This record gives sequence, C-alpha cells and structure tokens, in this order.
Amino acid sequence: REAVVSTQSTGVINISSEQSTIANTHNSAHTAYRVSKAALNMLTRCTATDLIRDNVICVAVHPGWVRTDLGGPNAPLSVEDSVRDVVEIVEGAGREHNGMYVRKGLTPEPY
Repeated sequence: REAVVSTQSTGVINISSEQSTIANTHNSAHTAYRVSKAALNMLTRCTATDLIRDNVICVAVHPGWVRTDLGGPNAPLSVEDSVRDVVEIVEGAGREHNGMYVRKGLTPEPY
C-alpha cells in the first residue's frame, strides 16, 4: 500500500438518518430503513479506522428532515437548505471528525 503524498484530505461522506440511532429509538416503525442506516453508520466507523492512515476522513451525516418523497411535505427543510448544510459539513470536516456521525454544524450525534 502506497502512502498518500498529498497533505490534503480526501473524504467519504455517507448520508445517514436520525432514524438510525439506537440511542434514540422509541418505536419499531420503518425497521428495514433504520437497520440499513445503522449498518451504514457501522460501515462509516469501520472504514474510518482503515482509511485514516491514507488521510481519508469518513463521516456519516444526518441531512435533516427534508421535504422529499421520503421526508414528506411536512418536513421543515428544503432540499436546497439541506444540501447547503451537507456542503458545510464536507468543507469543515477534519481528522477530529473521522468516524463520527454528525448533523448541521458538525454537531455530533449518538450512534
């Protein structure tokens, strides 16, 4: 395995969901969706430990509750606002965020 020469980081951003958190689970609605996003969070965490030596930062991101077909019309965030928030996360994430699950403002969320 060759060492990365660049001092700049590369990133893997996985779009997760607040519904993935085990700590915040209070019902069994949408079980398959929740389990798949929880697995994505685990993949993020495991990949983060493997790729940090190559200066690759891996972060799971909750984009917020967004007005989409999945989020529905009552969701508070527009797609544009959510994308803006995710771009800020991408631009601001550093080594200290590697393996974390975050939301707007790089605020950590529980797994």
